[in-house]
Amino acid sequence: MTDKMRARSRRTFFRPGTILGVVAWLPTILFLDSQYMAARISWGQWAANIATFMYFGWMYYTASARLRKLMIIGLFVATAGEVFFALIVGMYEYRLENIPLYVPPGHTIVYGAVYYFAREPWVRRHRRPLAVAMFIAAAGFSTWWLFSQNDLYGFICFSVFCTILLVNRDSTMFFLSMYLLVLYLELLGTSMGNWYWHSILLDKYPSIPSGNPPSGISVFYFGFDVACLGFYMLSDLKRRARYDAQKAYRKRLKRQRQGTTLPQARIE
Repeated sequence: MTDKMRARSRRTFFRPGTILGVVAWLPTILFLDSQYMAARISWGQWAANIATFMYFGWMYYTASARLRKLMIIGLFVATAGEVFFALIVGMYEYRLENIPLYVPPGHTIVYGAVYYFAREPWVRRHRRPLAVAMFIAAAGFSTWWLFSQNDLYGFICFSVFCTILLVNRDSTMFFLSMYLLVLYLELLGTSMGNWYWHSILLDKYPSIPSGNPPSGISVFYFGFDVACLGFYMLSDLKRRARYDAQKAYRKRLKRQRQGTTLPQARIE
């Protein structure tokens, strides 16, 4: 590794969007808005809101132009998703039966951390063993949670997640990282009483029991990712055309590797 690469690695390791940074940041924010703190202070949620927006601003300031645009789009997508799933559908409920202001930017911070992690040079170099280890961890937890917490809903979500991995193999590291980070987030939030999931799906379907949290609930972040990328592509038609051309090229290359004789095309 050259000196330039080492310097770049150090810069990316210490930027605010790293997995390690977010892993340390999440329990701090959630603790401020926890039931424990709510019994002692009245301004805990506001402190969490302010700290989250400060972290979001720091992460936005250090982000690339592409990630900056994705983060802004993510704020709107996350807000719409929270209104639909928490307030309209009632899939889960927050401690004060509201949507804390720190939640939408929190979703975007998690998304940005995974975005960075999946692109780290050392992650790309060890992509295959990391993916295998992460999938074993995800599958092991979901299976254990199914039997220990009667989490049928979460296991169904995990099954859908596995299907997504099979269909979107180019994004395997991104989605596995997202799965585990969101699982960590959910375990923290539910254990501290920031929010809770009903014991049955939507509190309406007793035939589908759910854990608190459901183990595979991060599958919904696939929709978050698709929505963010979709709006991002729509905001730049030239970028979308280039993306479509690259996708077509990868398909042709895959067919060539499988034995078909199609001429290669170079993407400038």
